[in-house]
Amino acid sequence: MIDFDGMKSRIRIVDLVGGSLKRVATTGGGELAGPCPFCGGTDRFRVQPESNIWLCRHCTNGKWRDVVDFVAVRDGISIAEAARVLTDSSFPASPGRSGKVKDKPTYYSYKPPAQEWQADGWQAVESCQAALFGGEGVKALEYLKRRGFTEDTVKRFKLGFSTGLTIGKLWIPRGITIPCHANGVLWYLKIRTNTTPKYTLVKGSKPAAIFNADELAARKIALIVEGEFNAMAAWQECTGVEVGIASIGAAGYRPNLAQWGVYFINKTLILALFDEDEAGEKGAVGLYAALGDRCKLAALPKGSGDLNDFMTAGGDVAKWLRMEVDYWRE
Repeated sequence: MIDFDGMKSRIRIVDLVGGSLKRVATTGGGELAGPCPFCGGTDRFRVQPESNIWLCRHCTNGKWRDVVDFVAVRDGISIAEAARVLTDSSFPASPGRSGKVKDKPTYYSYKPPAQEWQADGWQAVESCQAALFGGEGVKALEYLKRRGFTEDTVKRFKLGFSTGLTIGKLWIPRGITIPCHANGVLWYLKIRTNTTPKYTLVKGSKPAAIFNADELAARKIALIVEGEFNAMAAWQECTGVEVGIASIGAAGYRPNLAQWGVYFINKTLILALFDEDEAGEKGAVGLYAALGDRCKLAALPKGSGDLNDFMTAGGDVAKWLRMEVDYWRE
């Protein structure tokens, strides 16, 4: 028999989410808000620590869920399997009200979407690529070129354009499609829209993944940036610079070391470039906490905006990156 009540009080959702949540209410035991670890929405995710429940206006349609549901969605498994994971004696317990220090965390693998989702997703990637370079995607391609990207870069990262279509069981909203894949596995499909929020994810995506991870693996030095466009800009402009360039998506995400640690094992230096805001600061701190003192904070010249802004304004991205590497190597 599984002790559901004991399990749900022993394991706290806030510990599974990490330190990216901020208090937005104090009544009724308080409420925390932050980026959704599943769909990437920055204003949809809520946790009530006292009741140990969570919701996302996209992933749960605004309905409150418990810790078992959280692990099931996180790992792409059934409720029964999530319950078994949570009852494993090695799963880290949260501190009780006595303040007793909790056990050392155990890392669990962050699984990719199911094969059926990936098959539909890859079909969507190919269809949207064709649309981008056809008559339907003219304005979208012009936008990408204004952002400084060449057609070769757009093709290399398999960007596309959706007119708003359904493929298999997936609905692909209208906008520029940005796929994240590693070692042949499609992890998420993000859409750059003309609405608010600017970015959304195709349902079923697993956003806590590393964009451009395949190139990252072979390099001894890495540059980790916030957002796919920044990673694309650095990759395009830094040909010949022996640095692996990748993005972990939004600043609120942290790489799950059980799944992604292999991409960082061989690194002697990891440069972290995040936006100059509170979320960016927390993202840099979180990356340092996960990867240790090999991780160093990089910075663009004051007033440059993000890396894509720096590139489109005529900044020499390759020179900047070499200077950062040389500085931290000394």
